[in-house]
Order: sequence, then structure tokens, then C-alpha cells
Amino acid sequence: MTGAAAVSCAAGGPRPPSSTVGPVPDDVGPHLSVEVEQGRTQYADREILLAVTNGSDRTMTLLAGALHADGFGPSHQTKDRPRTLRPGATRDVYVGLGEAECTGFPAGPAEPEPDATPSATITVALGEGDDHGPATDLTVREVRDTAGHLARNHAVDCARAAVETGVRLAVQPDVPVEMRDGELTAFVTVRVEPVDGGPEVTIDHVTETTLLTNPDTRGGAAGWTGRRLDGQRSGEIVLPVVPTRCDAHAVGEDKRGTFLPVLASVDGTAQHVFYVPMPDAARAALYDFIGDSCGWPEAE
Repeated sequence: MTGAAAVSCAAGGPRPPSSTVGPVPDDVGPHLSVEVEQGRTQYADREILLAVTNGSDRTMTLLAGALHADGFGPSHQTKDRPRTLRPGATRDVYVGLGEAECTGFPAGPAEPEPDATPSATITVALGEGDDHGPATDLTVREVRDTAGHLARNHAVDCARAAVETGVRLAVQPDVPVEMRDGELTAFVTVRVEPVDGGPEVTIDHVTETTLLTNPDTRGGAAGWTGRRLDGQRSGEIVLPVVPTRCDAHAVGEDKRGTFLPVLASVDGTAQHVFYVPMPDAARAALYDFIGDSCGWPEAE
């Protein structure tokens, strides 16, 4: 028995070979680029993608990422999923946005212009699979956000925060349905609860969604305005709704159709649109209502 074999037996079996791959070279960092992306499925959870492109000639494993952006607190990774990042390839890191920091940003309907270009910390290792080198944090100092995802998320977050200093909005789970003017109509109720000592908040407009529209204004002003919102004074806004469309895939692929887009004013200052989600019971009831209204066959 050789000395090496004797060591393996004494340790209880052969040891897995350690990686011979070294650390990430210093010249790799400048060849990484990052862009912010966000799909419909990610809006509600405030999740974004950091799309990392490898412009170097080295194959690496993409381990993690963090975003540093003006107006947001520290981000957090939402999926721990190492990805092989070959030369010329792009792979994603899923990141939850940090809490919006609204102080110092002007209130209003416009989306803010950040003072600084976002940056990112990207964690990579040379090699791929289980045989990769030590993890290395690289800083990408200019993260692209060509679609303006960060500004939009910040504006939505801060509008919601401003409104919630004065009122709490919640869609009720019950969605009654009745015939109205010869048409099957559902009624969505939004509970409006004032916050003691808060500013004056006025709900100015609830816009239609990809699934729901106001039967009284089709072909005219979209959504619900004016007298339809008078109920906020007594604490309940009741919105009559009919389907915006009847193609079944609209419901099957729905991501945002049951989030109510709300435009409000706080102490007279108009805010950016923000979204009030529906509880599961209301969402399921509306999906059933759309099927009944559109005459879809019942599932067997």
C-alpha cells in the first residue's frame, strides 16, 4: 500500500480533489456589464433582474449580485442559483429591491431622476460547475437601466408610502355579481380607512386594467373617476366592473389585471400611480366572473 493510499484509508475513504482553478484575474472586472430588467411577474414582489454579460475571454460561475441605487436601501438576492457565465453570454441574478428612500425626492406624478448612476457588486468565480475557484466580488460602476425600471419602482413605492400616511386602502374579498342594464356586472369594493393625524388624501382616479373596465365609460374616459369615487368619504368605494376582453389567454396569462391602479392626491399634491392588490378570494371570484360574462364553457 502506498503512502497516499494509506492516508485515504485512515481518513475513512478517498477525499474529493480540491479545485485547481485559481482566483478571478484582475483584468476580468472591466469586461463585465450589467443591465436592470423587470418582467410582469416581478412587479408585485419588487423583484428585478441584474443581467450580467461577460465580455471577457474567461468562463466563470455567476454566484450572486447586489444593486446599489440612489433612492433604495440595500438589495437582497431572492434566488440562490449559480449560473455558468461563458464568454459573450448573459446570465441573470434575481434581486429584491431595498426599501425606497423617499426623503429628498420631490413628491408628485413624475418619476425621479436619480443623482447617481446605479452600480452593482457581482460575485463570480473562475471555472464552472462544482470545480470552480474562490468567489470574488467585482464592482460594476455603471449599471444600465434603459427602460427606467428603477425610477418607476421608486415613484410607485413613494406614492404608496405618501398615501398610506393618510389612508389605508384594501380591496374586500367579496365580489357580488348581478345583472345591471342587461349586462352581467361585478362590484369590487375598496375599503378606505383614514389614518389618525394623517394628511388629507383624495382618491382621484382608478384606471382600468388589462382585465377590468368600467361599464359606464367604455369608449370614453378610462377607469373610474368623479361620482364613482364619492364613497371614499364614507369609507367604501364600490367599482362596477365588466371584462376588458374575453380572450381566455388574457386570464390564463394574467399577472397584473387584478391590481387596481390608483391615482391620488396628498394634501393637494398629485401622486404617481400605485397599485392596490386584491386578496386571493376576490381574484378568484373575478376570474370566475369573467368566464361567466364571456360565456366560456365550464371546465370539466
